[in-house]
Amino acid sequence: MGSLDLPHGSSKEAGSETFLRNVFESILQTYLRKNPMAKKIWELVQSVDNEKICYDHFFFRTFKVDSYGIDSLSSFFMEYGYKIGGGLDFPKKKIRVLWFSPPDVYVPDGGHGLGNGPLPRLVIAELLVDELSHESQVIIRKYLKPEGGKQAVLASTLGSLIWEKPTSTDFNQLAKESEFAAWTLFHGYTLNHLAFAVHRLKHRFSDIIR
Repeated sequence: MGSLDLPHGSSKEAGSETFLRNVFESILQTYLRKNPMAKKIWELVQSVDNEKICYDHFFFRTFKVDSYGIDSLSSFFMEYGYKIGGGLDFPKKKIRVLWFSPPDVYVPDGGHGLGNGPLPRLVIAELLVDELSHESQVIIRKYLKPEGGKQAVLASTLGSLIWEKPTSTDFNQLAKESEFAAWTLFHGYTLNHLAFAVHRLKHRFSDIIR
């Protein structure tokens, strides 16, 4: 059997990077579809003198319970070269945050967006569910299925909940104690927000959106 000649420059790493970028693009498009105002700003920035967008970071929220915490998302991205860059704790809000630096990738002159621009940092927060009131813990745990966190990245790309949609009663009860808890139970692993790398824009951001 003859050998398989691969095209020049193709590699496992290149294929992995393409897949990673496609995952980010799916997450982004889901976020824009669910957030019309964010989409308007995104389109406005690009409409000014053919402005090119690069991303500083993508931010996600999770529950620190069973398999649903930071690791449920970060483990996937770390397989593609992301590394822990640092963390912060917010004891009063019962939240822990880790940020992850992207792998080194080749970015051509003029590279932008998720197609060939710099990869964004990841910022992932987790709510320390065990430190909430008993009532809030019961509400959260009744929705979460065992090992459901394994579908975290898929849920983020689709913008779908792994668990059943919460009732308004449960949502409002959680919101009394923690906005983070209520938001996460309602939106799941959908991207919470993103940030542009404003230092890479040709125009001042304040001039674009005024």
